[in-house]
Amino acid sequence: MDRVVITGMGVVCGNANDKNEFAEACFQGTQGIKSCTAFNTNGLSTSFFGEIENLDNDTRFFTILKKSAEAMMTDAKISRKDIISWGNKCRMFLGTLIFSSHYFYRHSLAKVENKSDNFIAHMNDFSTYAKEILGVKGACEIISASCASGTTAAGMALDYIRSGLCDCAVVGGVDSLSIVTAYGFNALKSLSGSVCNPFDEERDGINIGECGALFLFESLEHAQKRNAKIYCEVVGYALGNDAYHITSPEPNGEGAYRTMKAALDDADIEATDIDYINAHGTGTLINDGMETKAIEKLFADIDKNISVSSTKALIGHCMGASGAIELASIILSMKNKKYIPMPKLKNNILKAENIQISDKTFDLDIDYAISNSFAFSGNSAALIIKNYEGGDVV
Repeated sequence: MDRVVITGMGVVCGNANDKNEFAEACFQGTQGIKSCTAFNTNGLSTSFFGEIENLDNDTRFFTILKKSAEAMMTDAKISRKDIISWGNKCRMFLGTLIFSSHYFYRHSLAKVENKSDNFIAHMNDFSTYAKEILGVKGACEIISASCASGTTAAGMALDYIRSGLCDCAVVGGVDSLSIVTAYGFNALKSLSGSVCNPFDEERDGINIGECGALFLFESLEHAQKRNAKIYCEVVGYALGNDAYHITSPEPNGEGAYRTMKAALDDADIEATDIDYINAHGTGTLINDGMETKAIEKLFADIDKNISVSSTKALIGHCMGASGAIELASIILSMKNKKYIPMPKLKNNILKAENIQISDKTFDLDIDYAISNSFAFSGNSAALIIKNYEGGDVV
């Protein structure tokens, strides 16, 4: 099978406008969760959202997509013409929940009249616009597996490239703030009254965020032929489903445990190889409790310290794109050898002695990391990332 590496990324989120700002903000514990200006929060239990500032509501989703796409191409040192030249050998895998957004419902890219009457037809504007910006000629997969969408997209790209079905892929996730989503989580009583605090005894819910995070995945051979810089290697993933409830996860964490274990098996490594877990860590009572049980079942008895954190403590829960922005945070943590803290954490619920979780950054060597996404309808996804040192080909 072809080895798969990541050679470029572009990010924009509530606490940063590019990858360098994102790295600095993450290591300093800078939170991008603030009072919302995108829409009126009257009637909601909170006004705190992970909002990207200075975006027009009519075009905010497409602006986020464009900024992250252009930044990814710049970072990968490729152009739209390069992607076009790769033809069908370059595909696209993007995760999103945009179809629930009332902004998308009201304002299609084409600005066609009577948009609400033709909503289904205009849903395709997202993939059409993305392919036009990037020049992707291969097949486009839009994944909407609830909040596991971004991680699922990365796993699908891994499968396609290592199976030889394509040489490279644009991969990631984009989601923008939506009052529809806000009222949905409000009805579920899942929103935090202030700034979320994953894995803390006093956690009270989520903050909804928005982001764009796009990557270039390539076969190692394809990357080496164009002398690309390589951030990391993607070595395994797994998808699962609790088959338990439409919104609540399986409370004992068995579904999450099975998905993480399957990802380790796919990567052909053991739990003892993992150095860092970027948890789904939403800040809700049930999800964090479930994930804690799963993590401790898989990692608590190994003779090694494992670091855990949740990027959602800094930028909120970016819905279908959360797995994508969290992948970016893992890469930056891995390459900078620093832990990403959770600033409000006081009394954490992860009690195993070998599990490190902190409100402060510290030096951290990461060889292998796992990224978790546990979503509505029981959808789950876990992705395994390996550090890549130039010339270290095994």
